[in-house]
Amino acid sequence: MARPSKFSVEQILDAAALACVEHWRDTTIAHVAAAVGAPTGSIYHRFDSRDALFGTLWVRAINRFHEGLLTASRIDDPFEAMASLAREIPRFCRANPHDAKAMTLYRKADLARLVPESMRDTVASINDDIDVALRATTARRYGRFTDRRYRLALLATRQGPYGLIRPIVGEFIPREFDAICVASAEGILALGD
Repeated sequence: MARPSKFSVEQILDAAALACVEHWRDTTIAHVAAAVGAPTGSIYHRFDSRDALFGTLWVRAINRFHEGLLTASRIDDPFEAMASLAREIPRFCRANPHDAKAMTLYRKADLARLVPESMRDTVASINDDIDVALRATTARRYGRFTDRRYRLALLATRQGPYGLIRPIVGEFIPREFDAICVASAEGILALGD
């Protein structure tokens, strides 16, 4: 009979997130093992490779982040929905610094090549739901969907706010960044009117 696992996958991922804040892309399995208090073999028992472990951490962080984006996109008033989407990046990064740092470990295209084949579809399709939600919010905001308006909405609500926040991800995110991201988004979105 197999011995029960002492550390859950979630405990290992939490330790990986903690180690990632300190070591970022240089984080090793040994760092994670030290953070969780387990031998490295216990980590490799659950994850075949470093990329499998940190890819799983990245997917978990992205999925947690998407919860707020999906909630924001459902706000009835499309103008407020867009503002809420723009605020979500600094809000999430402030409230979840470990997850925010984990999201910076990989670019999606790079991770899709590094993770085990069993994870590739998950990584490749990770943004599908929020892309659909943003398309719908874009159509409501402008009254008519166009590719240009969608590109503006993407820049206004995700790419722009992330670019503003990325240099300080994992550190304290001042609340003024919420208003900065919204002001930037409103300026960009106005280009589609």
